[in-house]
Amino acid sequence: MPASPADLFAFLDDLGIAHKTVEHPATFTVEEGRHLKASMPGGHSKNLFMKDKDGTIVLISAWSDSDLRLNQLHKQIGTRRLSFASADLM
Repeated sequence: MPASPADLFAFLDDLGIAHKTVEHPATFTVEEGRHLKASMPGGHSKNLFMKDKDGTIVLISAWSDSDLRLNQLHKQIGTRRLSFASADLM
């Protein structure tokens, strides 16, 4: 069974890791989230949920302004060609 947000926060608390959660509507592009990130410290990232031809699931996290060449990325990380994974798989 997947952990709940409360489970994650309790886990972080038990480890002594400070955390703060900002609730907001879903954003699907860096540009959509830029106004949210403007008031937060640290770097702005983008996350790509992908899978390769063998079904290996890959989460790519990169700086928001990174130029990712998706048709070449698989070579850099040692997988087969990548495509975006479905929401159901997530």
